[in-house]
Amino acid sequence: MQKKRFSWLVKGLLFLLALLQLRLFALAVSDLGSAAAAHGVVTLNLDSGRGTIFDRSMRPLTGVNEKVFALALPGQKSYARLYQLLAPVSAAALYESAPAGPTLVELEPQAMGAAQLEQIPVYTVPARYYITPVAVHVLGYLDGDGVGAAGIEKSYESVLAGAGEQRTLQCAVTGYGSLVQNTTPEEITQSGSGLGVQLTLDLSVQRICEGAAEQLASGAVVVMEVETGRLLGVASVPTFNPNNVARSIEQQDGALLCRAFAAYNVGSVFKPVVAAAALEAGCDPNAVYECTGEIEVAGHTYHCSRNTAHGPVNMQTALEESCNCYFVQLAGQIGGEAICQMASRCGFGRTSELWAGYSPVSGTLPSAQDLLLPGETATLGFGQGKLTATPMQLAAFYNTLAANGIYRSATLVSGVVQAETGELVSGQPVQEELRVMNQSTAQNLRQMLAAVVAQGLGQSGASEYEEAAGKTGTAQTGRMNEEGQEELDAWFAGFWPAQQPRYTIVVLEDSTRKSGEDMGSVFSQVCDELARLEMWGTQ
Repeated sequence: MQKKRFSWLVKGLLFLLALLQLRLFALAVSDLGSAAAAHGVVTLNLDSGRGTIFDRSMRPLTGVNEKVFALALPGQKSYARLYQLLAPVSAAALYESAPAGPTLVELEPQAMGAAQLEQIPVYTVPARYYITPVAVHVLGYLDGDGVGAAGIEKSYESVLAGAGEQRTLQCAVTGYGSLVQNTTPEEITQSGSGLGVQLTLDLSVQRICEGAAEQLASGAVVVMEVETGRLLGVASVPTFNPNNVARSIEQQDGALLCRAFAAYNVGSVFKPVVAAAALEAGCDPNAVYECTGEIEVAGHTYHCSRNTAHGPVNMQTALEESCNCYFVQLAGQIGGEAICQMASRCGFGRTSELWAGYSPVSGTLPSAQDLLLPGETATLGFGQGKLTATPMQLAAFYNTLAANGIYRSATLVSGVVQAETGELVSGQPVQEELRVMNQSTAQNLRQMLAAVVAQGLGQSGASEYEEAAGKTGTAQTGRMNEEGQEELDAWFAGFWPAQQPRYTIVVLEDSTRKSGEDMGSVFSQVCDELARLEMWGTQ
């Protein structure tokens, strides 16, 4: 009897043990399910909150357009439906990356409505650059991590990073990467410093320069404000897409080089510098020189273009006809040192900080040792030899003539500002400003350069509206193209209007077979567009 009771007791204990094991198993499965159902939180960056770069009127040059992103959720219907909304390249990238959790996928703007109909979470964020990018060589671009890699973006990284409103998306996810049931992504916003960077560029003038530069294969267009020395427009071609810099790097087309700040052979646009040095030295601008088309210096013969004999010329007619022989003899008369001193005072052969941490190349002037050779002074007289300069430097010199002999170094940055109010927090690099020639010298040369456009070789630069003043230049480079022809650097530099100048304009096409006269049409276009801008306002 006792054995029987013991047997039932053992069976009961085994039954209870089995029930306990089943309960423990159920709890374990429940715990695993719970762990999978609430594995953690995934944070996605919607907007890094990068500060805005503004033009001189506080019009934004960055962050104007928008991009659209959809939230892709693995294992859910929305994930599969996204493939029908993406461009083939984006869809392939999403398929190949196969994200294990929520991820943001950029949509075409027109797909936004379709995504919302499918109840796919959609978010709009500022696109860093315009659809048609503006001033890319000045603004620069970002690297793959969203850090400034060139231009203003790089130099002002500490100001721009996190200056705007930063937005993140927090998703509670299961261990399988899907959203926890009955939860929605939470958007979190964090304020930044509110700072931005204001440039001297004018968005409308910048677009004018870029439109005119489309006529150039390779070169630059620069516009400077006469009264202040501020750069209002800086265009360089070829250009690049700041959203796809890798393409230009792969093509090796030199598009990343800002040609407005690079040095080139100068040619006859330098002749007004020689004329200014001569007038300051007391030379008579009305003195007549008989041009036979060639002149010999120290056993070497120099020629005027196409060996043209210009006959009797004075300073004005020599500028009008771009007579090399006149300026060779004028350079010999005043000496290379006097020319280089004038050029240096006007910014040639030296550089200064254009914005924080960035100074363009200095270009080159002949050294004192170079000038001991008679040939160096002769070639300097018509802008050749060891002389090189940037379009920005040429703009600063012609701006000096337009400003009655006051040299102002170019400026491009107004300073760091409060983005909401435009209040200046810190200013631009120090601007150099000094009188480098008598007012009468500048006025005489302004009248001569107006005559160059009115009746000389610069007639292609004439404006439809008010009179313009300027000078052509076709510089030899010594470089040969594939056809064995010498590549030239073609210039047109001047200011508009001629009588009361408001803008200084420089056009360069480098490594070309075109001439300075060909650049006149680009110069003229810029003048006319500036006139229309003044008449009708913002373009």
